[in-house]
Amino acid sequence: MSNKEAEKTEQLIQFYKEDTAGENLQALIHQMKKTIFLIPAMLPDTPEINEIKQKVKDNPGVKINLPKGTAPMPAILTNQNGGKFFPIYSTKEQIPKEPKFDLLMNMPFGACCSFAMDERLEVEGIALNPFTDNLLFKKPMLEAIKKADEEAKKSVKQIQMTPKQFQIMMRQRAELHDFPARAFQEGVEFVQRLSDEKEAVVNEIYQNAYQNHELNPYEESNFSVMALNISEELLLVRVDLPPINESAQLCYRVYVTLNPKTEEIHYFTIERGRGKDERNLCGVNKEGKHIEYGEAPVEGVEIQRIIDIIEGEKEAAN
Repeated sequence: MSNKEAEKTEQLIQFYKEDTAGENLQALIHQMKKTIFLIPAMLPDTPEINEIKQKVKDNPGVKINLPKGTAPMPAILTNQNGGKFFPIYSTKEQIPKEPKFDLLMNMPFGACCSFAMDERLEVEGIALNPFTDNLLFKKPMLEAIKKADEEAKKSVKQIQMTPKQFQIMMRQRAELHDFPARAFQEGVEFVQRLSDEKEAVVNEIYQNAYQNHELNPYEESNFSVMALNISEELLLVRVDLPPINESAQLCYRVYVTLNPKTEEIHYFTIERGRGKDERNLCGVNKEGKHIEYGEAPVEGVEIQRIIDIIEGEKEAAN
């Protein structure tokens, strides 16, 4: 089981408990679908099974196969109102030491839902981490989740993507998502590293974006980075990118700026527009929103236009 996915689930549980807004619930359910949950279970009380239990006790850590047809039963919980729920746990730490159970089953959320919906189990729904968070997902909600999943599967269309289309998509991801995301998340340290290590840092971003290195057409020599100390309050890094040979919304170059005094960062792009020969000055803010500033000026005036935008934002803030 991926501890990382379980940690994300537990984090979103806390977000939802603090604010039960619909979007927080949707985010939690979306994450739960990627999480493998732990289910305490009991084995049938038969002489054969009791013998196996003793073997497990005498040989901890040794894998012992159950007899064919043996079905573990989850430990159903009953609340103070007499309602029965199927308990699922995000991590072992969430499971109480008592009552004792025979084994732990690993189960994805979809399987947990199907299990809880089985009429033979006679439960009202799922209890997530019942001894700590105690989030209840009753059958009507489980049915809604199942229906939404079925509708989503119907609406998904199989798209055949050519290697060239994949390359364009990954380049867009690098220029309009990964690059600005790292600038804002890593802050001053990233901009200083970009200023010092130049093309190596840009190449690293593209390699990470493409994932499949065989389909990455670029290498370090395809990029050009120049750092300019405009003033005590402005370090500007110009990054020239590979030529655009496709009619796609890609960047000719990007500018990353840093105010060393306030640690404020900006990310600007010179992009190919939708029309022929159209070039636009755009940007991405720290929330990941794409911003359009209009037609790009001639190359020699780009830096001045960027400085004007930054100064304008500063004056508006004051």
